[in-house]
Amino acid sequence: MQATRYEELFQENVVMTMDHLKLLTGRPRESILRDLKGIGYYSSYNARGKFYTLGSIPEFDELGLWKYRQAFFSARRTLLDTAEYLVRSSDAGRTHDELRQILGIEIQNSLHQLTMAGRIERRQFGSAYVYFGKESIENQAARRDTMPVVPTTRKSVKATGAQGRPAVDLALVIDILVAVLRGHETEAAALAHLHRAGSPVTAQHVAAVFQHYDISKKNSPVRG
Repeated sequence: MQATRYEELFQENVVMTMDHLKLLTGRPRESILRDLKGIGYYSSYNARGKFYTLGSIPEFDELGLWKYRQAFFSARRTLLDTAEYLVRSSDAGRTHDELRQILGIEIQNSLHQLTMAGRIERRQFGSAYVYFGKESIENQAARRDTMPVVPTTRKSVKATGAQGRPAVDLALVIDILVAVLRGHETEAAALAHLHRAGSPVTAQHVAAVFQHYDISKKNSPVRG
């Protein structure tokens, strides 16, 4: 398919999913990816890369990020490379919460992978862990040491929010309950199912919902 056809499609919808592209082009996934590779494209670093846009479309900010509605893109393409860049290029390293705020998604698993691979390093400052670039860790740590310690304000997973709900985003609560209703009746099964679906839910989120609604295989909503 000619590049101009894709350019026309993305002019109408600057971000699309693969299902959307298959419907509009009538081509299989492999052919679409081959076409897009020839033109230049980005896939999102969130939602397991389900969103696509042409390489000429994103207007990246100073950190190399571009967010369009629910789709998040990086000039460095992958979440791992993006997280590593944000850590290594920072003046004083970055905490998990700082990175999560910048990227807009849960980042703990990626930080663990980068640390285990030796691409970044982690040190504890006060009650928080700070991630540093391997080559600049001493300079970054020295600057971090001069910064005021921000107290950790995260709520316990046992806390409840508005109307007695667990202190978890309502959309995630619904996702977890739906997973249980579909037969994933243990915390591990629900978490694995949601991760396969691209959800940013964490084990703490699942535990909070299971505890609040007293969910177990014996007392599951799917069993009435």
